[in-house]
Amino acid sequence: MLNSSLIDVSTGERAYEIVTTLVLPDSETNADSGDLGSSIPDVTSKERRHTRMTDFAGNTLVSIAWNGRQPDIIILGEKVGGLTNLFGSSTVRFMPKILLVPTRFDTEYIWTATANSLTLFDYDSETTKGTFYQNVIRVPTTFKLRPKPVAPSTSYASRCLPVASPSSPSSSSSLSSCSLPSSPSSSSPVPSLVSSASSSPPSASSVRIPSCASSPTHTETPKSSFFPTHLPGVGNNYLEFSRHPLAHDVEIIVSFLMMEILRRGRFVLTPYTFEKPKLWQLKETRDLVFRRLRGYTV
Repeated sequence: MLNSSLIDVSTGERAYEIVTTLVLPDSETNADSGDLGSSIPDVTSKERRHTRMTDFAGNTLVSIAWNGRQPDIIILGEKVGGLTNLFGSSTVRFMPKILLVPTRFDTEYIWTATANSLTLFDYDSETTKGTFYQNVIRVPTTFKLRPKPVAPSTSYASRCLPVASPSSPSSSSSLSSCSLPSSPSSSSPVPSLVSSASSSPPSASSVRIPSCASSPTHTETPKSSFFPTHLPGVGNNYLEFSRHPLAHDVEIIVSFLMMEILRRGRFVLTPYTFEKPKLWQLKETRDLVFRRLRGYTV
């Protein structure tokens, strides 16, 4: 997830790039140069990594400094900090089979995670505003929509952003197409779809977007059906979400990625690692097989 190319489905071009690198000890600056002990590397210290999310022009939009598994996040120049600041709360509702985490940009928007799903839910309208699909195959279809006026307050374009399935960073990637405005304040919201492809062999994605208010007479809208493969590394991962007037797209994308890491820890799934994606896939496949065997023998 943290080494992926997010692809504009309508053009097949890269919209965003997420790259995570290991920060070597000798490249870190030492603030306490007068302390002799500070020049000795601490072998027990946590590994440090750095994640950058850039746009198609190479401009840095998001910067995440990792101290072990603890992130320090900067979004569009704003110092967000840790996960408690990203989600706007230090308390989390733990339930037997569900994890509920608030959002900082809307009190009615709640991240909802289970062992098998991750969604963004709006309790005000009682609708799902975002969904994370994992290891699925997308089958594009079309359907007819009746032309009807849409209130200006609901004229936010919906977009999907598939997050690439982990794979080898040294391989070439296959891409899917979709359209993505550069910012939530775009003057003409257009139905858009974003796919993320990792820098690895066949891994591509695209997602459905309903028609938006700017084109009320639009009669056909891209639609997709998703079929789970139930095998890590087979198929692709997709992130579908609706735009929000108070949050930039990249904040929603980053929040989804952080929620997926939390979800894996909460439900004792294969933890996300920064290792090579193929190795990570093998671990996830092994854990999945063992869980199924335990389920059959109980």
